[in-house]
Amino acid sequence: MSITESLPNLPPSVARHTLYVLTEALPPPITDMPEERAARDETAIAAVAELHPGNAIEARLAARVVAADAHAMDCLRLAGQPGRQPEDGRRCRSQAVTMMRAAQSALLALRSMQAARGKSDAARASEPPPQSIDIAAEADQYALRHRKRASLIRSLGRLPDRLNCGPLSPELVKAIVTGTSPILQALAAA
Repeated sequence: MSITESLPNLPPSVARHTLYVLTEALPPPITDMPEERAARDETAIAAVAELHPGNAIEARLAARVVAADAHAMDCLRLAGQPGRQPEDGRRCRSQAVTMMRAAQSALLALRSMQAARGKSDAARASEPPPQSIDIAAEADQYALRHRKRASLIRSLGRLPDRLNCGPLSPELVKAIVTGTSPILQALAAA
């Protein structure tokens, strides 16, 4: 899977930049072996993808979560190294706690944004569609108001070449021509 496929909700350029910034912000791998660097980057990218960022700001927050967590883990690793002076170990653990808080704060902000986006999406989905005109009712009303014109439209099956009444939408003309309501059927009998 390519880097941009990891974040399908984002434009490819945003996904690439986000993941580039992420991999540059990670602590260095324990060894300088290329496969270890690749594994580190792949794991971090997968973690960002699992956070499902839906836009550029969410992607930045997701990268911040993953990078801060990686630094926290690196600080804990450093604190536990053999031969480490107790004071250095305490500093590393303190820094790890700070980084964990930063990761947690970014995660909460991300989840809050995603929840707000989800509510907004749900609200849009549950809204009734924009007032759609009931074209059949409109055709009936047109026929009641303009009986001769509607009858001519219906008998021709189209607008007459010279109809001096203003524009009619193609949908309304079609509804007048093909409508099956009693009002429109009565036009043919007239």
